[in-house]
Amino acid sequence: MSTVYYSPLKNKPSVSPLSKISKLLVRAGAKDIYERGNIVALKVHFGEFGNTAFLRPIYLRPAIELLKNYGAKPYLTDTNTLYTGMRINSVDHIHNANLNGFGYSTLQTPIIVADGLRGEEMRETPVPGGQLIKHAKLATGILNADALLVITHFKGHDFTGFGGSIKNLSMGCAARAGKLAMHSVSRPCVNPHKCTACGRCKSVCQANAIKISHTAAITEECTGCVRCVGACPEEAISPKFDNSIENLQKMLTEYAAAVLAAFEKPVICLNILMSMVPSCDCMPGNDEPAVKDLGFMASTDPVALDRASLDLIMHNCGGENPFAAISGVSGETQFSHAEAIGLGNSKYKLEKID
Repeated sequence: MSTVYYSPLKNKPSVSPLSKISKLLVRAGAKDIYERGNIVALKVHFGEFGNTAFLRPIYLRPAIELLKNYGAKPYLTDTNTLYTGMRINSVDHIHNANLNGFGYSTLQTPIIVADGLRGEEMRETPVPGGQLIKHAKLATGILNADALLVITHFKGHDFTGFGGSIKNLSMGCAARAGKLAMHSVSRPCVNPHKCTACGRCKSVCQANAIKISHTAAITEECTGCVRCVGACPEEAISPKFDNSIENLQKMLTEYAAAVLAAFEKPVICLNILMSMVPSCDCMPGNDEPAVKDLGFMASTDPVALDRASLDLIMHNCGGENPFAAISGVSGETQFSHAEAIGLGNSKYKLEKID
């Protein structure tokens, strides 16, 4: 049984709710994990441009201050997206982060996009207990850190039921090729109506899998690195999101296991249960929250943490999963497969911290 630390939002007007985040991280063992001189990857999600439900930057401040007080050197990080948008390459991604309030002037912390300029910087990492995959394609800008701290905006998701720490560890730490492996069972496709046959995709393809005539064509030699998606100036190349929902959820847990195994010390995960909308922060817009704001939770077991978070949400919704009621996807496969491969434990002890 794992311990999950919980601090409800109810608070005295004279005390900042941000102090609760610091207390949770300390109780979860931050002092023994994040040492002086450590370069610490602080894994967050900067939110797609146009979305207003993403994690507010102010909630990162207590974690950043705590790490700096320990003498560690934190940096904010995320990976480039599989789809086209404002986070498909590092230049636009960092610009987007600044527009959404994560700039240096606000948090005094550098931003490093972990998988490089166009999502190409990755390392294949063993998956402990992996049943569907044996090696995960993870971003080197996270793997090369001395330690990892994951801060997640808990919300719903159309394909995975919910997006919590498991998803932030897995999809969030995967390079673009890893994202493709989880989402798709086929190679990317070219929209002939958008393609101008400029050849830029061919110039970045290391597998010589792109032929140019009137339009670009991706051949069977494609290895799934997806560099072409980020390189296309016309947004004419896109992945096919054709993996099953069940397999996607299973792969999430296996990728998360690879990330945790890559670090010598435990990884603290913090879930922010605020503005919990039905869909992912990757969307360029958002609906109203599906449940009221509930506070903060932390643990070194992402499975127990996500289970406790969802249980608390359901408790406040009369026993109903509000995200599943909207998307039709429960997300329970994340828990069952995570336990099957030894990622964590769905059974937990909840320790309340005021």
